[in-house]
Amino acid sequence: MRLHSLTDGFFRPLTTVLALTMMLTGCQWPADPERSLTAARERGALRVGVVANPPWVEVPDPAAPVGLESELVREFAERQDLDIQWHHRGVEQLVESLRRHELDLLIGGFSATHPWRAEVGQTFIYFNERNQQGTLGEHVILTAPGENALLLTLERFLFTRQDPEHYLPTLRAAGQP
Repeated sequence: MRLHSLTDGFFRPLTTVLALTMMLTGCQWPADPERSLTAARERGALRVGVVANPPWVEVPDPAAPVGLESELVREFAERQDLDIQWHHRGVEQLVESLRRHELDLLIGGFSATHPWRAEVGQTFIYFNERNQQGTLGEHVILTAPGENALLLTLERFLFTRQDPEHYLPTLRAAGQP
């Protein structure tokens, strides 16, 4: 009896560790069911929808949007060794394209309280701002729904850009906070 309890005490944690290891190695995490990140790498480009909303996104030239989020996406794409295919349409059309996985990202100074939260993915709040009325803007970048590998990779990049000093000079020049 004593030997049996020693055996149980030793093998129970070992069995648990082995079972967890087998389960985790059988899973692909983070999940990317539509393969957005892999497809972008295969195609050599991110497909990015653009909604003009200065100073976050401005479109003086459709082939080369400017603004805070345009620059963030450019830097992210460069680090991933990807080009960018910029897409311009109405916001509802772009959200629908993102929802159908025809776009990888959508930029436009979106707030975390945007009306499409149930339909698309979004990054964590990478910048908080107070406007002249004192309301807080919590900025996110929209992603295709369920594409966690792309989202995680983008959020790792954005995490390195959380310092408000990265955004404030441009915002102040544009008459924001």
